[in-house]
Amino acid sequence: MLRTDEIGNVAMDATGAPGLFTGDVRALSMLDLTVGDSRLQVASAMERPSSRALVLTPILGRNVAAKTIISRTQTIQPGGYTEQIEVRNLENSTLSVDVRVDLASDFADPMTLRSDRRVWERLGAERSIVVDDGSVTLGYSRTLMGAQFESSVSVHASGGPEISLLADLPEDTRGAALRWTLELAAGSSQRIELSVRSGDDHGEVPALHATVIPAASPIRQQGIEDLGALRMRCPGNPELVILAAGIPWFLTLFGRDSVVASLLAEPDLPGLLDDNIRALMATQAIAPEPARIAQPGKILHELRQSELAVLGEVPFARYYGSADSTPLFISGVAACSSAELQRDAERAVRAAVGWMRTEGGLDEHGFVRYVSDPSGLISQGWKDSFDAIAHDTGEIATGAIALCEVQGYVWRALVDAAELARVRYDDHDWAAELDALAAELQVRFRERFWINGDEFPALAIDGDGRRVEVVASNAGHLLFSGMLTPDEAARVARRLLAPDMFTGWGIRTLSSGSVRYNPLSYHNGSVWPHDTALIATGMAGYGLHDEARRVAQGLQDAGEYFGNRLPELFGGFDREEFALPVAYAHSARPQAWAAAAGLAASRLVLSGQSS
Repeated sequence: MLRTDEIGNVAMDATGAPGLFTGDVRALSMLDLTVGDSRLQVASAMERPSSRALVLTPILGRNVAAKTIISRTQTIQPGGYTEQIEVRNLENSTLSVDVRVDLASDFADPMTLRSDRRVWERLGAERSIVVDDGSVTLGYSRTLMGAQFESSVSVHASGGPEISLLADLPEDTRGAALRWTLELAAGSSQRIELSVRSGDDHGEVPALHATVIPAASPIRQQGIEDLGALRMRCPGNPELVILAAGIPWFLTLFGRDSVVASLLAEPDLPGLLDDNIRALMATQAIAPEPARIAQPGKILHELRQSELAVLGEVPFARYYGSADSTPLFISGVAACSSAELQRDAERAVRAAVGWMRTEGGLDEHGFVRYVSDPSGLISQGWKDSFDAIAHDTGEIATGAIALCEVQGYVWRALVDAAELARVRYDDHDWAAELDALAAELQVRFRERFWINGDEFPALAIDGDGRRVEVVASNAGHLLFSGMLTPDEAARVARRLLAPDMFTGWGIRTLSSGSVRYNPLSYHNGSVWPHDTALIATGMAGYGLHDEARRVAQGLQDAGEYFGNRLPELFGGFDREEFALPVAYAHSARPQAWAAAAGLAASRLVLSGQSS
């Protein structure tokens, strides 16, 4: 995936982590095209799922005619990208034009780019650069405690450029300048081609075909394109095509993200879910590994092949620190398009249910819980920032945490596993046992989680048995799971549409009346499109169609202001405060959850127009 500025360049010091990302590494951290002495501007542009076509002109005065016009096409391919640069002479005489492309790489691990105050020194790294007849090869390697990480990127250029090494780069970066002098006859043009390749090339990803929906919104089309662009070969299992969570920090398999995004998008992209389920089956934990938070039957949180993971400086090479991936996996199996896959998943489903009942805590404690991992994730639900689970006083909840939405996922997983047992596994006794467990959980949840008896579900129960009595969007996921009674669902929906929660663009993650509320926080007051889409979808599932369409319309309106590409999250400001939705500076785009949320919002809005 290539993240650039509007003219297709990547600046060395740019914010937002631009660059070429392949194989969980930033393969290029600088890409700078210059033509002649003038800076360039966009004259026209066209974006497609894996390519960008730009027409560029020099920035000149109002009455100064441009001598050249440049077309630039960048096409993403497995393990890299190709670029075509065509320069045309607009003059009536021969013109000599200097073209220069500066390329550099820091081979950064995406985790080092997240701006969250964590720093890794990368001591002992070896960097190399080799120039050979129109090509440049950049290399990186580092060894730590017997483990080794290696990466490289090669740039091949047509037209016999003059190549020189770049000076004045940061210490951790190597790069080169490629220069051409083009002699252009009057009205003629010449083309330069670049091919950039890293070692992460496992072949093309087959396309998925979207269902045809007349009059669908642009946000739907953009979401389909983004989800297509985020499909990749599974790390360590390249015969499977999985849905990566997002760019640039999450370009890999995530248990929770891949399932939730696929569930939201499945009506539009049938079959999207299946290989994600196969990949999660293949990585399901079979033995305890405390450093990875792995326990038998548990489904992973994330699977990384980045430098820090390979060298063991972070535990995320294969990490299981989430309380919700396992129940969501079971519901994913139930929703996948292949009956054969559902049958093949029987052992994995039984093991996942076994984890929920044992190490997950359901049988012993009545709820599935997690304990913070100081070396990994402090919070292990979808709101995984350190301060996301806090009491109404602002005190961060501690101990074994039972999140409200996780109990909804668990209830749905038990119901779905019971149906699989009846229909696919021919085990009616187990089905009856699972149905009984689900019914008991539903009663227990009603007794323990609801604030003041029936006001609203608490965000969580902490390790001391105290309810975390704040109004948060997590309770809206209970609508999506179907755990609530119709009366409870109506109350939850009504509360989420109150002014302190619904901004007009989407549902805030935390009430604006809460101590920790900040509209530009990560999880304490911002709007996450997937969170809002799950809530709206759940509303529709309970027959609350007007409420669902109101929420979906707000989300679709927000998407229009973001160029129909919904970001990972955006500011939780009220629609009356600002005429436009406010961007969150470090939001991933494209991001699988957000793209799938656009599909869900489009379906809900369209259902209202056709009813």
